[in-house]
Amino acid sequence: MDTVPYANSLSFLLSQVGAHSARRFAEALVGAGLTPREFAALSNLVEFGPRNQQQLADELGMHRNNVVALVDALEAAKLVRRERNPRDRRSFVLQLTATGRRRLERAARIVPDLDHELGAVLTKSEQAALVRALQTLADTAGLTPGIHPHLASNRHTDRT
Repeated sequence: MDTVPYANSLSFLLSQVGAHSARRFAEALVGAGLTPREFAALSNLVEFGPRNQQQLADELGMHRNNVVALVDALEAAKLVRRERNPRDRRSFVLQLTATGRRRLERAARIVPDLDHELGAVLTKSEQAALVRALQTLADTAGLTPGIHPHLASNRHTDRT
């Protein structure tokens, strides 16, 4: 078995480029007025519709206490609102507001620019092959599509 220097290993390079991409994404989101966690929560509400806080915590892989603080911040910014759950009057569901939808749409426009920035040195064919390979790796690792594993941690810059 050949020994690959760590700096040239698949595991290190994936980690290095992934951390760079996550940092650039977080920096770009600042211009849209969102953090990565806020973006993930709003995106989840668009994709799956109204959710209660526990469902949102489960889907994002976050501790429910962290989700309470996140939702409090989103509600204070008028990006979501809590409404009584029509199926269970003891609980609330989260609804995306029109302001939240506009903010998310603004933030989503960051993705093509970031993809262009990160992939500019690759041909379209190389970019497509890289995306396919990364999807295969993510699927094999059992990662949830659209959910970043670091959402559950406090290791990145966040207002929550």
